[in-house]
Amino acid sequence: MDQFSQSPMQQHELIMRQMVEQIHLGKLNLDQAAVQFEVNRKTVRHWVNKVEKEAQTNRQMASEQPDLPPTPKKAALPRSPLQGEDQHELRAKVHALEEELEEAKFKALYYSTIVKVAEQELGVDIEKKSATKPSDSCS
Repeated sequence: MDQFSQSPMQQHELIMRQMVEQIHLGKLNLDQAAVQFEVNRKTVRHWVNKVEKEAQTNRQMASEQPDLPPTPKKAALPRSPLQGEDQHELRAKVHALEEELEEAKFKALYYSTIVKVAEQELGVDIEKKSATKPSDSCS
């Protein structure tokens, strides 16, 4: 019933965020989402990019650190005097850590999307407010 009190624009945004959530959960691909939500593929891509950018911004604000440049998928490791076996072991560790990082990024994006959808559906502020704001009660 709360959906009727929302503006058409808020309803559209909520629907698009739900669509992105379905894509991130792997339940839909871009083409399937376009058909199911009756929008074109460009609109689906736009909303996926928008939600991912919001998630990245939220992560940056949460960490209060400048964003590091993305690491290339297959970065060439500098040659070192290590034995071939040691290099192979280190490369395997780097690869495993890169996979963990990608999974962590996906989870952060997923949870950010879930929070946004829940906030819009329930109208409840879920995310913690910034502690740097001066409170009105302290005068």
